[in-house]
Amino acid sequence: MTPLRPFRIIVAVVLSAAALAACGSPDPGPTTTPSSAEVRSPTGLRWHTFQGVELPIADQGPDRIDGAVAAGFDRNQAGAGLAAIHASVRMSVATDPQWPRVGQQMLAPGPGRDAWATARAQISITDPIADGPPKILGYRITGYTDTAADVQVYAAYPDNSATCQTIRVLWHAGNWRLHVPINPTTAPVTAVTAPPIDLIPLTPR
Repeated sequence: MTPLRPFRIIVAVVLSAAALAACGSPDPGPTTTPSSAEVRSPTGLRWHTFQGVELPIADQGPDRIDGAVAAGFDRNQAGAGLAAIHASVRMSVATDPQWPRVGQQMLAPGPGRDAWATARAQISITDPIADGPPKILGYRITGYTDTAADVQVYAAYPDNSATCQTIRVLWHAGNWRLHVPINPTTAPVTAVTAPPIDLIPLTPR
């Protein structure tokens, strides 16, 4: 598998498989669009490398990392944004021995997660991204309650392209977990020409 493909392709495979799930609970209800006064950037920003990708760590989380699993995100918008980044990257680039724990501890339980596990078992990732990993630029919170958050994560690639990944995280068992939708209606990752002006920026070292 060539560099960058795990990060871009596995998410598409995940949601394609989830769409085939025959039954299950409906997706969580709508969230509330936060006002600009409610948006707070993470504080104490620093960086941790996982599988070749630089991931942000801040005062709002994660407060513990155990191998491939990150946990301990604050129950606020900054914590939700950081959790969305960690969960989406870790589920995409975790190696074959790592991904079962990522799925069990960083994804919300349900038929979407089950479909993801089935799809992930068909793909082999054995090495970190060694050449040209994506760079996380920042995120936007497009909807928020204390039980669910809608997050757009922006990333740049060495070929000067950029993407936006739409993610929902749910508060479950004391942590934010990524929700894999049963019936996705839009592509989870789309190309963008530039990040939005209201991006909460994260500057890698």
